[in-house]
Amino acid sequence: MVKGAVLYNFFEPLKVESVQLKAPRADEVVVKMAASGVCHSDLSVQQAKLPIPPPVILGHEGAGIVEEVGKGVSDLKPGDHVVLAWVQTCGKCHYCVLGQEHLCDSAIKAMMAGEEQVFEKDGVGIARMAGVASFAERTVVRASACIKIPDEVPLDKACLVGCGVMTGVGAAINTAKVRPGQTVAVFGCGGVGLNVIQGAALCGASRIIAVDLVDQKLKWAKDFGATDVVNGKQVSDVPDAIRGLTDGVGVDYAFEVIGVPEIITQAFLSVKRGGKAVVVGVPGFDQFVSIPGAALPLEEKSVIGSLYGSGSMRRDMPKLIELYMQKKLKLDELISRRIKLDQVNEAFEAMQTGEVARSVIIY
Repeated sequence: MVKGAVLYNFFEPLKVESVQLKAPRADEVVVKMAASGVCHSDLSVQQAKLPIPPPVILGHEGAGIVEEVGKGVSDLKPGDHVVLAWVQTCGKCHYCVLGQEHLCDSAIKAMMAGEEQVFEKDGVGIARMAGVASFAERTVVRASACIKIPDEVPLDKACLVGCGVMTGVGAAINTAKVRPGQTVAVFGCGGVGLNVIQGAALCGASRIIAVDLVDQKLKWAKDFGATDVVNGKQVSDVPDAIRGLTDGVGVDYAFEVIGVPEIITQAFLSVKRGGKAVVVGVPGFDQFVSIPGAALPLEEKSVIGSLYGSGSMRRDMPKLIELYMQKKLKLDELISRRIKLDQVNEAFEAMQTGEVARSVIIY
């Protein structure tokens, strides 16, 4: 038996209780969790914004130590330290063959279907969120979800690379491919937004404008590399304020990291002619975005999406870990609170009020 945080019904608190963990299949491993970040996507599942049906154990930003391997696993062994990736690539589908592993067809379908029930309680199967379920003391994952890292990397920091850091830094480096001297605006300065900011800084962006409604988040944004901040409550027109900071031109890239259609529109209006609005936040599946259509051909503006930082996990996650070990990437500063699993619902509340960049569950 292991302790896990189970979502039994949408819009209800998670229930932390003992559940049965099933044995790994041939291509799976058992991971003893060391730490898990509490990400906004976990909250989105609870609020029915992501279609992962309960009962499900949430958590998708984890790191731990391999405890047991299936008989078909040859590249991992007990004792290996790993970061868990929530897209487990098949290596065979159309997208994997093209080198777009983050869009793996079978992985995305499995993630959303919630069919992989590796936990059980009183005869009822419980799914694992995104093939990970890091809100449990132990979990069973596909071997392809495990990205091996050096033993000396602190796992409470490494877990953040599993989602927020990869998603944010990758959006700047991989999706947008920000070049030195270009200008950037970031709408939303939570855990992922802060990583977009430091990703843009790593790329050499000359001006990084952070936009949020919470002064504390804007303060964090400056710590992560923002050159300017805009409080959306204090200006009547955010796109106009951004143009005012860029000689009336607008930015090369505007990243929306909230998932609100109206803010995506603001991001689009903030970019210069030829600029790109990069959508990282996930709106509700029933929501649509309104943008001025004429600006697409006449101003050559565009809107692009970014899933998981457009990353190749086995290539990019070790690189991010190495940047951290070289003190070129901020991970320690992302952690606002270290909590126990029993405090996960409090972490959700703190996230909604903007009190934290990241709460991290320590097992």
